[in-house]
Amino acid sequence: MSKKVFLPLIFGCLGLSACSGNSANQNKGKDKEKEEKIIINVEASETRLGEAVATFRSTAVLEADRQATVTTKTSGIILDILVEEGDEVKAGDVLLVLESDEQQLSLNAAMANYEKSLNNLTRAESLLKKGLSNKEQVDNLRFETKSLKAQMEQAKMNLSFTQVEAPFDGMVVKRHVKIGNLIQNATAVFDVVDFDSLQAKISVPEHHWLLMQKGLPVRFQFDAIKNKTIEGEIERIAPVVDINTGTFQVTVTVDNLDHSLHPGLFAKAEIIYDQRTDVVVVDKNAIIREDEIAYIYELVGNDKVKRTEVSLGYEMKDVIELTDGLSVGQKVITTGKGNLSPDSIVNVVNL
Repeated sequence: MSKKVFLPLIFGCLGLSACSGNSANQNKGKDKEKEEKIIINVEASETRLGEAVATFRSTAVLEADRQATVTTKTSGIILDILVEEGDEVKAGDVLLVLESDEQQLSLNAAMANYEKSLNNLTRAESLLKKGLSNKEQVDNLRFETKSLKAQMEQAKMNLSFTQVEAPFDGMVVKRHVKIGNLIQNATAVFDVVDFDSLQAKISVPEHHWLLMQKGLPVRFQFDAIKNKTIEGEIERIAPVVDINTGTFQVTVTVDNLDHSLHPGLFAKAEIIYDQRTDVVVVDKNAIIREDEIAYIYELVGNDKVKRTEVSLGYEMKDVIELTDGLSVGQKVITTGKGNLSPDSIVNVVNL
């Protein structure tokens, strides 16, 4: 009886171990492909309509247009001081009183001499009408009376100099003397400042010459006054350029109605020389610059991006104007853009 021989059938793979090996390699390839598509978390915002403002930024120190060191016009001992530092004064208010005995005696003598000469002139004119006096005598008395009147007015002025007055409305910011001091003519006694006349002088490069105009608005920020913007405007523009610095001076008046500002304060200033409304603006964080080119990563769908070149306009504090490249309402990447490429997969975490 013959024996039957059974041979194993081979279907494409030699044994079960070989087949299972190929299946594992295929799975690894798929996993590797998934790993290569890394998802990057980003933040995004939308382009929108806004205002574009062109500004020139600089720094300045406030000073008062009307500030004066008040000095005496005569010598003497200080009898009384009527104001102190911090007091507000009006033009003509008496600030300080000097001894005045000598000036008063001089005025009394001058008044007496004038009145005597005036009486003599009146009598001589009456006699001249009656033919009892001559014209030459009357003319001499008339000239004498005028001279004595001038001396009397000078004596009155000298007496007024013993009372030192405020030159304009303002505030006393410093007192230099004390009661009892013997002071000479032209001695400094007070510093007076008009806080309503504060201004800032800003040096502007000559290439901005044609941009500066009288009346342009100016915004100020002060380290001493947090979270408050002070308004001003250009009052005048110097007609010449400083050859040493290549700048010209712009004088700006400052709104100080509440007297919260003081001379000497340091300020950051922005001169607004052009404004445009209803323009496309975007967060500055969205802009990527490479040499002279600027571009943005635009969100496409929910998880893809497209690199779009844009043209920039005026740059503000937080946003920048787009003059070409994008329209209103387009989503752009603001945070995480440095890790992107055009084929990146993203996950927007803030939308």
